[in-house]
This record gives sequence, structure tokens and C-alpha cells, in this order.
Amino acid sequence: MKVDTYTRKLTRLRKVASHVDAHLGESMCLDELAGIAHMSRFHFERVFNEYSGETPVARVRRLRLALARQRIEAGGVGSLLDLAFDSGYNSAEAFSRAFRAAHGLPPSAVRPQAQTPSPIRIEFLQGQAIQYIPFRGQLGCGITPFDELRAHALIAGIPRERRKGWCVQLSGDMNDSGSEVELQAALQSDKLGQHIPGLEQGQLPDGHYAVLRVSGGFGIPAHADLGARIAAETSWKILPDAPLLRCFHNSAYLPAGFERQFDLYVPVAA
Repeated sequence: MKVDTYTRKLTRLRKVASHVDAHLGESMCLDELAGIAHMSRFHFERVFNEYSGETPVARVRRLRLALARQRIEAGGVGSLLDLAFDSGYNSAEAFSRAFRAAHGLPPSAVRPQAQTPSPIRIEFLQGQAIQYIPFRGQLGCGITPFDELRAHALIAGIPRERRKGWCVQLSGDMNDSGSEVELQAALQSDKLGQHIPGLEQGQLPDGHYAVLRVSGGFGIPAHADLGARIAAETSWKILPDAPLLRCFHNSAYLPAGFERQFDLYVPVAA
């Protein structure tokens, strides 16, 4: 399969995943999701399962239960029955059984947790070889360069555990879908063990970085807010105009927005 064909397929699957994420509180059927992917129901279910490691129906159930746990931990839940209905279950008993099967404990055993920012650490990053897709333009609502990168790796037969993903943000604001950005969607070369045809070769910029874990999407704090927080917590200062790095930690290829996690590497100087 050609890379552009595979990329379009991955982009369509991501569009389906985004639709599921945005409508978890509503009923969904396979025919509707297959239509979004522009595939037959049978083909869609098979392709989605092969790529994401779960069927579309299993994804909906898993995410509803994961979101239910997050709501309990955030302390904003009313009755168990309301939570069951919101999660697509007709009774509190059925919801509790499914919740225990998914999380290993009943909803009543989950306690609210204080939401605190992840701590910042200072790390010296050695220069590391990467293979990447260059991108310059508006990302819009998609992440096409990363889908293209993954398509190259899949066609080359690189196992999932060897695809360590990075983003080198050279310019622009990735928080603004209408902003022009320049970036490299990258994989770490030493993990790959081979050169992948169609990818350019480069290096992650070495140096000192303030590193913090970001959860719940691709957005990051504004540059001024980042600088103020880093200075307050570490006494280091952001280097202006130096690339920002993101190191992705999701094991799944189609994580929901609230499941996404990455380490943000902000270049700093003492």
C-alpha cells in the first residue's frame, strides 16, 4: 500500500475516534462510525481493530468507564445511577459490574483526588538521532504529519514497541489550529534499528531542558506562563526561539483526548 493511501486511512480512523470522544454520552452504531470512515461496516470494524487493538464498541465502553472514573476522582459526581446512565448503562448494578471488571474495584472504592500540576525537572538531553517527516503549515484539527510518519513505520514493518515518537516544534503555536507551525514528526532512530524509506534524518537538539508531564491533549501553557513557572520552581530561564520537544507516552494509537500524555521539553539556561 502506498504511504499516502495508508495516511488517508489512518486520518479517517482518527476522525472516527474524535467523533467517538465527542459523543460518548450519546448512542452510537457501527454503521454511523463506518460512514464517517467511508468504509463498509465489516471492513471498518476489522481495520479499526487491527490498528487500535480494540473494536469500536469496546473503545466506546472503555472510554465511558475511564471517563466515569475521572469524574469520580474529580469529585463532581451525583448519584451512582446518574453516572450509570451517563456511561450507557441501564442500572447502577450493571454499571458497577462493568466498572469493577475494567478498573479492578467498584465505583464506591474510588476516592476524589486533588488535581495538582506535575513537577518540573531539569534534564540534560543528549543529542539523539531521529527520522522524521518535516511539516510547515496549519495543522487545523488534524495531525496529518504524525499519521504520515506512522504510515511509513507500519509499511516498513516496525513493531509498535520500537516506534518512540517525538515532535520537534521549530516555530509557531500548536495551541492555535489556525497558526502556521513548522515541526518535525519524528521517531527515535536507535529504537527503529533501520532506516525507513521516505523519512529524513536528523537529531534531537541536545542541551538542558525543563521537563513536565502534560495530560489531556496536545495543548501546553502559554510561553509566558511556562517561563514564569519554570523560573519560580527551578530558577532556570527559557531559551528564546529554541525548539520545544514533545516525547509521547501513549501506548495506544488512538487515545482519547483525556488519555493523551507527553513530556514537554522546554530548552532552558541557568
